[in-house]
Amino acid sequence: MMNQKLPYLLNQYLNEKCSLEELAEFYELVDDPANEKELSDLLDDAINTSTDEKQLTANQESDLLQYIFDYKESQKQQSVAVRSWDYRSWSAAAVIFLILCLGLYYFKSDRFVKEDTAVLIVPGGDKALLTLADGKVINLQNARNGELAEVSGVKIVKTGEGQLIYRISGGADQVKTSQNTISTPRGGQYTLTLPDGTKVWLNAASSLKFPTAFSKVNERKVALSGEAYFEVAKLKNPFIVTTDQQKVEVLGTHFDINAYPDEPHTRTTLLEGSIRVSSLKTGHEVTLSPGEASILKPAGLSVQKADMERNTDWKNGVFIFKNESLEEIMRKLARWYDVEVVYEPGAPRQETFSGSVSKYDHISKVLRKLELTGEVRFKIQGKKITVLK
Repeated sequence: MMNQKLPYLLNQYLNEKCSLEELAEFYELVDDPANEKELSDLLDDAINTSTDEKQLTANQESDLLQYIFDYKESQKQQSVAVRSWDYRSWSAAAVIFLILCLGLYYFKSDRFVKEDTAVLIVPGGDKALLTLADGKVINLQNARNGELAEVSGVKIVKTGEGQLIYRISGGADQVKTSQNTISTPRGGQYTLTLPDGTKVWLNAASSLKFPTAFSKVNERKVALSGEAYFEVAKLKNPFIVTTDQQKVEVLGTHFDINAYPDEPHTRTTLLEGSIRVSSLKTGHEVTLSPGEASILKPAGLSVQKADMERNTDWKNGVFIFKNESLEEIMRKLARWYDVEVVYEPGAPRQETFSGSVSKYDHISKVLRKLELTGEVRFKIQGKKITVLK
């Protein structure tokens, strides 16, 4: 049955007349796959019968379709975080996102996101550079699946799921340890399995330095910059993660470390097992139990109850905000969407927001949800986002 509100709401949307309530209702209807057929028909009408002033050019329509293609590719890469879509559900999604992009092109009200250029900002995906001990750099996004290199008895393999695995291929006498580094850019993430079986999820704008093989008697030591989630293989020798400010020592457990240089503190969240966290500056140590997080600030090291959902949201394909300042939120978005964020004088930097959104939504949709609070506005110019008062 045709939804009688869709034609009206789409018309309001394209003619810059949506109230906040109408805009929220429009998004709900657009997100419902049951409206696929009607949305497709309405979209055809909007393109074919719009006025000369608002008629999409062939190039603009092509740009929008290219965005949908890029978005689809990013979805295919995130098979763990995002459910697989069949042809019909993708068709519905394509219509939905084309309408959203079309609306962003038309909608020019100062109250909502203003996009001044045709540069399309897409969500991040599986992107990383692997630097071998000899200085060779492998772009993992473009590298073929299968064996990438074999160094001193260790095979480096890229799987069909876009993950990196280190496998001991020779006897113990053939293995010689060297240091590798995996680095994700802004707008990138990657998963790898270390030689001891430890699995690591690396967030955007992060790097991990690690040996190609671990000794069975010595400590297993890696160095992190940025953020990573670890599932450490349970062995007798300790696993140690160092950052610029702290050291984390474990035997076998699951935990997340957020150690971005632009964040005001280093946060370590424990999901299971036990870990010891120590400050490299003061030597102060704390031991965490599951459900706890350590916070390392210049003033010292403390322990608090962890918000498990929020502290590991990025690994699960979502952003979860709980009374977070706008500056905190925009730092996360800037890293994932690879954008520059600037603030107009008087912009509400410390205003707090709560809510959740998929990491794979177009950034305009993410910003629009923030704008619906009535507390903030945004302007997009190329890959620069200006926060307005």
